[in-house]
Amino acid sequence: MISLVIPLYNEERQVESLVAHVVGLAGIGEIILVDASDQKASRKIVLDCLRETGFSDRVKLLHCDRAGRAWQMNMGARAATQPILLFLHCDTRLPDDASALVASALTGEISWGRFDVRLDQSGWVFRLIETMINLRSRCRKLATGDQGIFVKTRLFLEIDGFPDIPLMEDISLSRVLAQYGKPALVSSPVITSARRWSKAGVVKTIFLMWKLRFLFWLGSSPEKLALMYRHVR
Repeated sequence: MISLVIPLYNEERQVESLVAHVVGLAGIGEIILVDASDQKASRKIVLDCLRETGFSDRVKLLHCDRAGRAWQMNMGARAATQPILLFLHCDTRLPDDASALVASALTGEISWGRFDVRLDQSGWVFRLIETMINLRSRCRKLATGDQGIFVKTRLFLEIDGFPDIPLMEDISLSRVLAQYGKPALVSSPVITSARRWSKAGVVKTIFLMWKLRFLFWLGSSPEKLALMYRHVR
């Protein structure tokens, strides 16, 4: 069974559809929302959503006083009780058979993996972007948070989880996990939001992403890179 861990930060517009989506998935042992919203209204919307939809008994809601995906996801993982962790961004949706796909992928020596990704907007440019993301992951054996990273709980806790950095925590985790074996690649895609490309412009956003990863590879601090990334979130 799977513990689904989802960090939230002022994402009240996403919560209702997100919760409706995840509670309908088979094979999910528990759903853990880790809310670090700094707006009281946002936290109230999350609580009201769970109560009004009757899902409060199926979802574990943790309040985190510190925002940051790495910190929030580590907090959720420490509260998990299932043998497999699946980390999901709030604007990403899993395939209906995600649990079975993950269970099938984690066989033998394989202890972690990710899904292919598909963007939620039409047009050839978005098909090209997602194709390049998936191809890059295959070639470099790395995964981004948008791709729904999953890992055996025992291993995740053994390596102390995500590094406590404000950006590139997914890439950093992948590098550590790669030392324990190659990732499973699930071709059935998760569907994720294309909002950052739409908001800032496709070419500008692609250039920024390449720049951030190149600077990270050169050793730039995640704190500095996070300031550059913030305006496209």
